[in-house]
Amino acid sequence: MFRPEPAVLAPLLLALWGAGGLATAQPADAAPGGARTILVGPQAPTAPTVQQTERLQRQAAPRARFLGEAAPGYAVNTHDREAVRLFYASVFASSQGVSSGWTGSVTRCDPGSTSVAYQQATQRRINWFRAMAGVPAAVVLDEGFSRKAQQTALMMSAQRQLSHFPDASWACYSPEGAEGAANSNLGLGSAGAQAVAAGYMQDFGDSNAPLGHRRWVLYPQTRVMGVGDAAPEGQEGATPANALWVFDAHLRDPRPAVRDDFVAWPPPGYAPWTQVYPRWSLSYPNADFSQATVRMTENGQQIATRLEPVSNGFGENTLAWLPGSYRDGMSWARPAQDTVYAVQVDNVLVGGQPRSFSYQVTVFDPAVGVPLATPQGPAALAAGQAAEYALAPTVAGADLQWRAVSLADPAILREDVEADSAAWLADTSPGYAVVTGDDKASGARSFHLAHPAWRDQVLQWRELLVPDSSAQLSFSSRLGLATTSQLALVEVSQDEGLTWQEIYRQAGQGPNQWERGFSRRTIPLAAYADRTIQVRWRYAVEGSAGFYPQTEAGIGWYIDDIELTGTRQVLGATPPAPAPAGRFQFGAGAGDSVLLQGRQGLYGHYAEWSQALRVQVSGSALSPQDAQAECVMNWAERTVPELLAPPTFTRTDVPGQRYRLYASGGGSILSFSQADAQLRFQGVPGAAWGDLGPLTDWTQLAGCR
Repeated sequence: MFRPEPAVLAPLLLALWGAGGLATAQPADAAPGGARTILVGPQAPTAPTVQQTERLQRQAAPRARFLGEAAPGYAVNTHDREAVRLFYASVFASSQGVSSGWTGSVTRCDPGSTSVAYQQATQRRINWFRAMAGVPAAVVLDEGFSRKAQQTALMMSAQRQLSHFPDASWACYSPEGAEGAANSNLGLGSAGAQAVAAGYMQDFGDSNAPLGHRRWVLYPQTRVMGVGDAAPEGQEGATPANALWVFDAHLRDPRPAVRDDFVAWPPPGYAPWTQVYPRWSLSYPNADFSQATVRMTENGQQIATRLEPVSNGFGENTLAWLPGSYRDGMSWARPAQDTVYAVQVDNVLVGGQPRSFSYQVTVFDPAVGVPLATPQGPAALAAGQAAEYALAPTVAGADLQWRAVSLADPAILREDVEADSAAWLADTSPGYAVVTGDDKASGARSFHLAHPAWRDQVLQWRELLVPDSSAQLSFSSRLGLATTSQLALVEVSQDEGLTWQEIYRQAGQGPNQWERGFSRRTIPLAAYADRTIQVRWRYAVEGSAGFYPQTEAGIGWYIDDIELTGTRQVLGATPPAPAPAGRFQFGAGAGDSVLLQGRQGLYGHYAEWSQALRVQVSGSALSPQDAQAECVMNWAERTVPELLAPPTFTRTDVPGQRYRLYASGGGSILSFSQADAQLRFQGVPGAAWGDLGPLTDWTQLAGCR
C-alpha cells in the first residue's frame, strides 16, 4: 500500500507560513489555589516624601512599556449581577494559570525575567480589582520600575524574608533591588496575579491590619506600576516572591473621579465570594476615622463587627473591620444563595464635619448565573448548505464568538490505570509516584494523590468531552489517612481549564475514621449535556486542621477504574470566530453532524462556551472533484498535524471555496478553489495566499481516488 511521506507536504507549507514560525503551546502554570502559605509585608510601604515624588517625576521620562495591554481602561457596573459575573469569568479568569516563564535563578542570583503573558496577567488582575472598586482601571507597567522590582523579588526569594529596607548583607543584594523594596508591595509564597489577590488584596497578618497593601493597589491617582517576580517552578528550596512597585509620579495629583465617592472592598454591588476577604474596608481621602462606627446586617439580620486600629500613611485614609465571626486568615464561605450585606459607617470626620456612608454588598457565587443561550438557527442542513445563526448576549456590549465542534462516535470511556497513557496530565509535587501498586480496586495499579507539600495535587483527563442527558462519571475511590482539611474533589471545567466547578467533595476524617477499602462513586453529568467539558481530580488542603505529609501506602487519595458513559470525545473544533451583532454564517460539508457553540466576553477575554446546538447534515452534494479535495485535506491533517491542528471539518460559506480553518498560527487556512481546482494555503491571517498546485497533483500522493 502507498504510504504518503510528510516530507513532501511540510516544507511547502512551512515556506508559505511566513516569518515567525510556529507558535508552541506552553505548559500551564497552575498555581495552587489557597494551598500555599502566603506572606505580605511586613507592612505596606509608606508614601514617599515630596522630594522622593519629584525624583519619581524625573524618572518618568518616556519609556517603552512591556505590555500590549497598554491601557485597558476597564469599567464594570457592579450593580448588574451578570456583568460582574462575566467580568470575573472572562478578565479575572484569564489571569489564572499563565506560565511564568521565569528565566532567573536564586542559586545564581540571576533575576531573569518573566514572560510578557505573565506580566499581562498581573496587569489584568490589578485593573480588575480597580474597576470593581470604582477607581481608574488603566494602570500600565513601567519598564524601569519593573526591572528594579525584578531585582527586589529575587532578593526576597533568596533571603526568604520580607523587608522594605534590606541591607547589603541580604542574599542576592543589589542597590536597584533595595530601591524597589522601598517602593513596592512585597509578597512571599506567591507570585504574579496570585500575589495581587491572595496577597495584597487579602492583606493577611497582624502587621497588615491597616490594609496598606490593598490601599496602594486601589489608590485612585496611580497610573503606572512595575512588577517583578521570582517564580522558581521546580527549583529546589526556592520560594516564589513578588514585588509590585506602587509609587509613580502621580502620587500627589488631584484625586480623579471615582464611582462611589469612597473606595470600599468589597465594593457596593455584587462581589464574587472568592474575592471577598475577612477584613472589609472603606477609604476616603483625609478622613478622620478615629471615632467611626460600623453596623452591618446579613440578609436583614444584625451581625457583629470588630474594628481594626486606624493607621494612616498608606494610600487613602481607611477604616478596616471584620464582620460576624470571621477572623483574619479565614476564607469567605461560599454562599448557597446571594447574600446581601448592608453597611452603615457613621461618625467619620471629613473636613471637620461628621459624615456617614451607607451601601450594600451582595456576595454571590459566580458559578451560578444566566449562561449564554444555545445558538439559534436551523438544526438541520443539506450538505453544502449555509445558514445564519444568532447569539443573544446576557450582558450589553459583550463580545461574541462562535465555533463548530466535531465529535467521535459514542463510546464508553474507561481508564483502569493498568497501562501508561498520554490522556492524563498530572500537576503534583515531586517525591512520590502518582501511579502506584500500593493499593488498587482491581488489577495491579491505581492513581495515588498525596500531600508531601502544602499545595494542590491535580490529575486531569486531557480529553475534551461532550456529555448527553444520560451521562455519568463513575470511579473507585479510597480516601485513606487524611485530616478534615484534606479534600478529595472532582471538578468540571467548561472553559478549557480556566475555571472549575466542583461536582464531588469528600473530606478526610482524621486518624480514626479513614477508609480501609475502595467505594464506587457515581456522579451524574446531565447538567452539562451538550456542553464541552474537561474533568479533573484535585486533592486539596483547605482549612486549619493541617495535613499529613507522608506518601506511604494508605495515606492520601486512591483512584481507580474510571468510567464515563453517555459522553463523546471532541475530535476537532474550528478556531473561535467573531459573531458581529450576534450573527454568524455556518456551512457544512457532506455527511457532517456538528455542534455549534457560542461564548461571550469582555475586553478580548472570554467566559465558558454555551450549550451547543446539534446540527444534522444530510445527503451528499459532493462532486467527485470535491470528494477528492476532502480526501486530500484529511490526509494533510494526518501528515502535518504541527501545521494543521486541531483536525476540523470543511466549511462552505464562501462561494466557490471549500476550506478548513485551523487554530495553528492563529487561524491558518487550507482551501480548495472549485473554479480552478487549485489547493491554496494561508499560514497566518492577512498573509499572502500560496498556491500548493492543482488538486490532481495531490490525489495520487495522498492515496485518494
